[in-house]
Amino acid sequence: MSKLPSVYKRAGSPVYWGSVMVNGKRRQYALCENKAAAQRMLADIKAESKSRSKYGTSTWAAFKQRYLDWSSANKSPITLGHDRRALNYFEEFAAPKTLEEIDVPLVENFQTWLKNTSDKLAAKYNPKTDKRPVGLMSNEGINRMVRAVKCALRKGAEWELLPELKLSRVKKFKTPKGRVEFFTPQELGKILQHADEKAEEHGGYCPYKTATLLGARAGLRRGEMVFLEWKDINFEKKTITVQPKPGWTPKTNECRDIPLSADLLSYLRALPHSPKCNRVLYDYYGDPFTLDGIVAKYLKFIKGTRLKGSLHKLRHTFASHLVQNGVDLYTVSKLLGHSTIKTTEIYAHLSPVTLASAVEKLPEL
Repeated sequence: MSKLPSVYKRAGSPVYWGSVMVNGKRRQYALCENKAAAQRMLADIKAESKSRSKYGTSTWAAFKQRYLDWSSANKSPITLGHDRRALNYFEEFAAPKTLEEIDVPLVENFQTWLKNTSDKLAAKYNPKTDKRPVGLMSNEGINRMVRAVKCALRKGAEWELLPELKLSRVKKFKTPKGRVEFFTPQELGKILQHADEKAEEHGGYCPYKTATLLGARAGLRRGEMVFLEWKDINFEKKTITVQPKPGWTPKTNECRDIPLSADLLSYLRALPHSPKCNRVLYDYYGDPFTLDGIVAKYLKFIKGTRLKGSLHKLRHTFASHLVQNGVDLYTVSKLLGHSTIKTTEIYAHLSPVTLASAVEKLPEL
């Protein structure tokens, strides 16, 4: 026999009371003076409410599969991977059978569970000798997982499979916001010199020089570099066009044109084409890079310069150099393809127009 629902007494009332969630709203019912009878009455009310609810009873497994199918059709493969991992973590923690079991406190508890699990793994993890364990996440990673679950539940509400939940109550963990790291012009010169040395060893070509210039002089993301084709470069208009390709779309799903700097334009004019692909960025054998492959191989390349940095640091370099030379944040955001200028504000401290100099521009009284 299934467990009977709980009932409670209210001050001044001779009868037991019970509450039922109906289409996202809690309703209270006065039952009877006998507790066992009140529990049976409440069970009947719940069963009747469930049958009349527009949400009905949807299994978690069916919803999860439907959402991942939708995510696969509407999101990038990387975001789909985040969604799949997040829902798997949520399933591991909550093991829900139906969507009715999910509420805001459960999502909050899920967030806490991720944090506690990660802290326990971190306490035993030695990055110098151990392989990074599955489940070890920074606060930013935890926020990403929780955000993915919240997006899924909001989509479930759109599909009328569950009521609207006040998921805004689940607050993000704070993450440290340090200053953006970027290469100085002198460091860029050192990187390009190292690339030229590598080119001498490989018949005059080094793919990492291409990657360096595409990142530091055009601000391209790794996917934008990897999927850049020669048809995307207009030598007459001196622009690069970032646009979707089969199996890949830009992060914001929007096209954008980036003017070519003189040095990047000159380099691309002289760059030989690969006989194996129509990509601008290709390895020593003429084959295109994978997304993870270019990141790992560039990291190995940069170690040869004895500098610290990554492929994405080149994009920060592009933006930082622009802001340092007086380009306004709105223009920089358009060049970077940011969906909101709020993202670009991480470079604001580099602007030569400081707060003090701005105040000095007030008219005299």
